[in-house]
Amino acid sequence: MGLLSLSLWLISCQQGPTVLEEDSQAAQGIFEPASGSSKTQVSQAEAEHRVFLMDTLSGSRYSYLKVREGDKEFWLATLKRSYILEEEYIFEKGIYKTDYYSTAFDRSFDEIYLVSDLRPAFSQGQQEALGNIFESKSPAKDLSTADIQAMDGAISIKELIENADSYVEQEVKLTAKVVKINANIMDRHWLHLKDGSMDQFDLVATSQTAVPAGHTINLKATLRKSVDFGAGYSYDLILENAEVLP
Repeated sequence: MGLLSLSLWLISCQQGPTVLEEDSQAAQGIFEPASGSSKTQVSQAEAEHRVFLMDTLSGSRYSYLKVREGDKEFWLATLKRSYILEEEYIFEKGIYKTDYYSTAFDRSFDEIYLVSDLRPAFSQGQQEALGNIFESKSPAKDLSTADIQAMDGAISIKELIENADSYVEQEVKLTAKVVKINANIMDRHWLHLKDGSMDQFDLVATSQTAVPAGHTINLKATLRKSVDFGAGYSYDLILENAEVLP
């Protein structure tokens, strides 16, 4: 499965900055430099960049991320998704621009990278046919399920599985640890959950929020039965559209 198509219209005047039109539908490709943009410095970032997320701004179609790489701080513009502050992300290729104007926020960026493939650095696994599962280079995470304190109203995974017929198509709340994440497959993240009550069962929740392995979360989601997404992604039971709660 390829990357989501991301269309930009990068307008450049001889006397003005490059402009990112947030709502344009013109098909310029995935952050490709527009013709006539020679007044703006453009360079391809080929080496791997591993960045720490400091702040985010969300437009209607794009996310603007303030990041730190070593001692240097700068901004990225990339596809709009959920991003987690104080986590690490990776990109290899980006278009570097200076004097860059965003219509969405009516502000200029002295320098910015346009990045079409920003990947979480915290997920585990290998490349698969339908998407990317990114191998973690971070220190080992604590995946123990001991001492998980459930939020009020949460049920255990054991209760959910053993009484699944009572919960199918119902919204449920759980407190569990993410022991693995498969990121950005079929336009969602796949969180593998355990809470110590029935750890032999691999419960998966789909979500638009990426949560790094080792984090304990509260969530609400809808339990679905006998779901086949195709290409081998078939589940007897799965939690869908999980929302991470405070």
